[in-house]
Amino acid sequence: MNAGHEETPLNPNDPGRDDSTGTPDQAGAPDEGAPAQEPAATASPQEAPDAAGDAALDEIDIIREELAAVQAKMEDAESRALRARAELDTVKRRTAGDVARARDAGVDEALAPAMAVFDDLRRALDAAEQGDPASIVPGVKAVLETLGRNLDGLGVERVGHEGEPFDAEQHEALTTAPLQDGAEPGTIATVFEAGFKRGERLIRPARVVVYQDAD
Repeated sequence: MNAGHEETPLNPNDPGRDDSTGTPDQAGAPDEGAPAQEPAATASPQEAPDAAGDAALDEIDIIREELAAVQAKMEDAESRALRARAELDTVKRRTAGDVARARDAGVDEALAPAMAVFDDLRRALDAAEQGDPASIVPGVKAVLETLGRNLDGLGVERVGHEGEPFDAEQHEALTTAPLQDGAEPGTIATVFEAGFKRGERLIRPARVVVYQDAD
């Protein structure tokens, strides 16, 4: 030991001390020749809220587009409904007009035979007033025959004739009459009002007097 040089004692807690050599550890010191490391890039505190706001705006735009599409469909459906209602009203008016015209045509068709009867009866009365009243009988018979032909032309058939069996479906019994020689019980004795039917539909039942059953 050199008396003129005093050694500095080593600190065992010194982080730079190398236990194997007792000298300070140079590994912990920065290498002056190594390139300096750049700090890792970190996101700015304002970037995350801005990204969330953009996503929310995009979602709002999508919702607006969907609402606009739904509104357009609703307006189109309402327009179609209004057009359909207008067409239905037109059909109703046209149908009502057709029904009225058909009814008028039916009335005219039914009145044609009655007008012909009116003309025949007027001529028969004129002839009776100018001559023998008995001369009206052939004219009235002619009128009745004409009316019968006109009814046949309309498909109207008379029901209820003297001598035919009473039919409650087509005849209405006003009263009964005593059974006469040659008559059958339950048959028509007298026709008070003729009945009429068209096809299978009864227009008016015949009002008749019926022979009583034999005692």
